[in-house]
Amino acid sequence: MALLLVSLAVLLPTLLKDEAAAPVRNSEDALRSLYRAQLQELVREREAGNLSDSDFAQAEEELQRRLLAELDQRAQPRVGAHKPWLPRVSALVLAVAVPVCAFVLYVQVGDPQAAARLAQVDELGHGAGQVNVDAMVQGLAQRLQHEPDDLPGWVMLARSYEIMERYEDAVQAYQQALQASVVQAVAPQEQARLWADMADAIGSANNGSLAAAMEAIDQALKLDPQQPKALALAGAAAVQIEEYAQAREHWQALLALLEPGSDVALRVQDDLMQLDLLLNPK
Repeated sequence: MALLLVSLAVLLPTLLKDEAAAPVRNSEDALRSLYRAQLQELVREREAGNLSDSDFAQAEEELQRRLLAELDQRAQPRVGAHKPWLPRVSALVLAVAVPVCAFVLYVQVGDPQAAARLAQVDELGHGAGQVNVDAMVQGLAQRLQHEPDDLPGWVMLARSYEIMERYEDAVQAYQQALQASVVQAVAPQEQARLWADMADAIGSANNGSLAAAMEAIDQALKLDPQQPKALALAGAAAVQIEEYAQAREHWQALLALLEPGSDVALRVQDDLMQLDLLLNPK
């Protein structure tokens, strides 16, 4: 294990750097190229006898986890742009209700390395050297069938499906994550986040309608009345049925959780002003 840690420190420079310090972030192709280069270096270290097979497998898992987490983080604006219900509720949900990065949840509720045991990617050089992320996701899904209590794994799978716009599959993965959270006696706040994430996926799976997501939204708020995404979604659902007073109540509660003067708070205030115009037309 000591050798593994040394190898990771030398061979796996972090992918999560500031923009100014990481020009490779300007291109997903460059990110994949970096992944391939690091994987090739790991292969050379194993062939040279510096890494055992088990250490190599663990190092490869860590590298794959970093790649998926970085691609997931990069996709956040794109995911938000594809939410079909976003235009109906202005910038508020875009700012608050975009799904939380799975990497963050991994750190908070589980062991990232143990929970990120993904399937092997295509052989180096296959398919013009492209990293087959689909194969990684499929491998994760197959592994979880044998490890149903792996909460972080289900969360990562759900987030991956959302990026791929496979929203119904994402809903099922969140359902599995919720079952695992009960088995592991996860804190109510974390369970509430999972319910809110599932509600988000349900809305996307239903072409923007949040009606089918109300049970999940209500459950999230029951567990944590201050769950930000659940409050945002509850307000959005109320707007869809023209219950503007109810929407205002939810978004006022959300605003109270935000840092005054922050970009998100200003967007929420703007949406509240729009609701006031609807409630009090001239």
